[in-house]
Amino acid sequence: MKINFMGNIGKDAQLRKVQNGDHQDSVLSVWVAENHKRRDGSTRTEWHKVTIWRGYAESMEKYLKKGRQVFVEGTGKGSFYTDKNNTIVPFIDVQAEKITLLDHKPDDDVPPEIDQETGEVVAQPAVAVETAQDETAMDLPW
Repeated sequence: MKINFMGNIGKDAQLRKVQNGDHQDSVLSVWVAENHKRRDGSTRTEWHKVTIWRGYAESMEKYLKKGRQVFVEGTGKGSFYTDKNNTIVPFIDVQAEKITLLDHKPDDDVPPEIDQETGEVVAQPAVAVETAQDETAMDLPW
């Protein structure tokens, strides 16, 4: 199922290598908390385990730190784990297609857009460029 949500990272992302046939793949896992306001004013927190693969995983590791606010797009399925009190806790296991940093500051390093299959850089982030204030000072091609 397609899933899109916004939340806060609960703990720094963990990058690891997994054997995939005759080669290794990088996989990055991070837990994201999505908060839902209830009518009575209380908040219900829903946890999502987000997984990112290959080159995209390697390029995103340094950005996905505890407390950062992100928007996640991907596919998800329901799952559960048993906590230390033997309580069954449901969560959504998400295979991320794209993660957007929502608390990005202009002077932060911006992650490039990466093709998830090949790990190749698809697009570099836009960078602010100073422009001349006086049009007569610019050498225009037209």
